[in-house]
Amino acid sequence: MKKNIALFVSLFSFITTATLMAQVPQPVYQDEDTPPESFTILLKDEWAYLRDAVAQLKKETEVRDEFETTPEFQARAVRSRDSLQSKLDKHLQETKLDHRIFGLWFKATLVSYNADAGIYSVKCTATVEAPYSIPSVDCIVPSNPYVDLADSIRGGYRSSSIFMKFNPDFEWKVGRGEARSAKGNEANIFFKIHFIVGLTQERSANHGQLKIIPKDISLMNRSNNYVYWKEEIR
Repeated sequence: MKKNIALFVSLFSFITTATLMAQVPQPVYQDEDTPPESFTILLKDEWAYLRDAVAQLKKETEVRDEFETTPEFQARAVRSRDSLQSKLDKHLQETKLDHRIFGLWFKATLVSYNADAGIYSVKCTATVEAPYSIPSVDCIVPSNPYVDLADSIRGGYRSSSIFMKFNPDFEWKVGRGEARSAKGNEANIFFKIHFIVGLTQERSANHGQLKIIPKDISLMNRSNNYVYWKEEIR
């Protein structure tokens, strides 16, 4: 009898612990100071994974079997697209991309301070290499006021870059004292942007999307992580 009670208590304790662990939120991994080169490699790897997955989907759904009716073919195509999205979701979970946040630094240049308006003009010409769009995969930075993605041809080769889209400069509203302090530390003044990465596919077409999503932007002193200005990107 005592053994049965002890067994019951142990089993109850195990179930309770497992339940509590299941209720604990999954951690978000904050990847601070992600080197641009590392971010580029990750993006290119995900681009290649999505390209190959979409190519397999096209192979499965582009041609209707001669013994298939139109409704049967359409139903099979829907199942294949659903299967691809499930595959992408599983991939994001396995690589922890659904929880990771990448922090990238972009060097800022303090151009000039307008003491009357209390505005510092700030320039940023730094870029981060990224994959370019192809017919089967779009590389996207969602529309926002600060960050964009652009293609270019350099030395006969096509490339794509993440850049700051200030026109022409960022206008930083700041008091004279803090502006003077920032000027004295200009070598350490950077914009920092946090990104997340997502993989999706358009359900109505054999087409994938690599999404490079900026979540927030800060103007900071990189040497001590002092934040002069910060804004969420929606």
